[in-house]
Amino acid sequence: MKSPLLVVTLLLLSLRVAGQATKNSFLNPSPANYQVAKAIEVEAVPFVYLSGGYHVSIGYRYNRLRFRASIIDAGSYNSQPGNADFKRFESSGSFGIFAGYFVWKNLETYGFVDRQVFTVKQNATDESRSLNAVTPGLGIGYQFFIGRYVYIQPALHLYLRSSQEIRFGNGNNYSLATSE
Repeated sequence: MKSPLLVVTLLLLSLRVAGQATKNSFLNPSPANYQVAKAIEVEAVPFVYLSGGYHVSIGYRYNRLRFRASIIDAGSYNSQPGNADFKRFESSGSFGIFAGYFVWKNLETYGFVDRQVFTVKQNATDESRSLNAVTPGLGIGYQFFIGRYVYIQPALHLYLRSSQEIRFGNGNNYSLATSE
């Protein structure tokens, strides 16, 4: 699942599944991308592949509504690089469901619930502990299309989780932030 071949296959599949007739040019498709009536979308966060992880999201868009589900394993990416005492990695078993609405053209607002599985490593002792969190949140993103079928969607997420803490063998505690 971590191979680049999978990413290429999913991308090609998404091109075939979400295809719609174009009347105009590559940079100016007609109808406009935000006027899509129905589409199946396949997404990936390519940066996690660089750290030995994976991310795949499958979604369905109906007019201005969008529903999707995703799975992620961030590999060796430390999601708390500013913490000198601990490292946190999002592990396999993490998944989320999303429901969104396009408020203007390709600007999407959405709510989500993630089940996040973290491996927390204490730097001083190399001890690792697992931490599971069910996290609701809100997000906003904009789809920048490259032609008809490929887009880049930068987005911001606000995680709204309850405070969670794990204790390590030497008595140190790691606290998972209530919002990020």
